[in-house]
Amino acid sequence: MPQFYSTADEVIQYTGVHPQDLGLESEEELKKVIEGWLVQIKDVIDQDRNRDYHQEVEEGKRTEVPPGIHHIAMRVCANVVAQASFRRESTIVQVDDYKIQMVDDRIFTDAIKKDLSRYPRKPSFGMMVVKKEV
Repeated sequence: MPQFYSTADEVIQYTGVHPQDLGLESEEELKKVIEGWLVQIKDVIDQDRNRDYHQEVEEGKRTEVPPGIHHIAMRVCANVVAQASFRRESTIVQVDDYKIQMVDDRIFTDAIKKDLSRYPRKPSFGMMVVKKEV
């Protein structure tokens, strides 16, 4: 069972990242790092939507993970790759002659949040029985 949405190869193609950009020695190391991030991103998406799309496919509730979820995961991971690359250089960015700011660490941009909101959250509620003893 896949443990993440999107793939390391898709993220690499989308970003054009090379192992050296992240201080790594090989493509295999790069793929392993990106897959680790994709596992974390899957968890964040699952928690946000209160569902696990892979589990829903296994249970027969869906025929496939929505392609848009894969795309969202790829874009979020691309943001992580960019942050990791920037942070290797410096955590401070000079915007103009006077303004200096820290690198923004948000990976879920407003556009990504908007796209994710198109996939409904699974309602979470529970029942509790209260029994009065006589």
